[in-house]
Amino acid sequence: MTLEILICTYNDRIAGVADVLMPPMHNISYLVSWQQSDDFVAGQLPPVLQRDDVKVVTTVGKGLSGNRNNAMSHASGDVCLIADDDLEYIPNHVAHIVDIFESHPTLDIASFKYESRVAPKDYPSYSFDLRQRPDGYFLSSIEIAFRRKSVQGKVWFNRLFGANAPVLDSGEENVFMLDALEKGLNWFYFPYTIVRHDHPAATGQCDGDPRRVMAIAAYIHLAYKDGSAPLRYVRLAWRSCRNPLKFFTMLGHVMQGVKYIKKNYVPA
Repeated sequence: MTLEILICTYNDRIAGVADVLMPPMHNISYLVSWQQSDDFVAGQLPPVLQRDDVKVVTTVGKGLSGNRNNAMSHASGDVCLIADDDLEYIPNHVAHIVDIFESHPTLDIASFKYESRVAPKDYPSYSFDLRQRPDGYFLSSIEIAFRRKSVQGKVWFNRLFGANAPVLDSGEENVFMLDALEKGLNWFYFPYTIVRHDHPAATGQCDGDPRRVMAIAAYIHLAYKDGSAPLRYVRLAWRSCRNPLKFFTMLGHVMQGVKYIKKNYVPA
């Protein structure tokens, strides 16, 4: 099986993609989706990206979810790994991704772990089907690998969510998960570290940023149909401020996110 690493980058951040590449490895290639804003003047492609195992495709516009979708639509590897332009891969760890898909022939999508020296993330220590994911578990896009034939043309990142989206600037990976599971795809988590990422993850973090709070609230609305959503809204508002004087302001942001997704969401 072949592994293709789908790297999304934006405007002049293309210059940093070279740092993500590993030395050439058998059956591992890269597809770089270079998103360019309308006012961006593209220069010469960095020579280091002109390797035989690197393909660069471009897309015009703004929004990480659209960029991810562009990469997925051009993918050709048997297994694809979602990536950003600021990661550090360890060759033998990446190669193990293919081993997992080969040993689990019914596996459609897998999620893994990343390590960070700046903002460590807590993970469950055991493997599980994401249909039975523990409460509080949240994804980061760079943890996701998928069997291309299972996903391509069937599941997409929702453009309402993610960096540079109009309102909800995170949460795209968790909505992607919901869509994949609703379509019957088999998705398991494996407690195995595949990459180093020395930046904090946006999704799942209650830091009080209104757009992020709105995104989490929108995800809660989509994910929890068991009647627990209202209590989760209240908990989200409290965790995002920890201040009684600001609680109702934060709850207002929560309900803005819910109202926005009710009005605009169309299932993928």
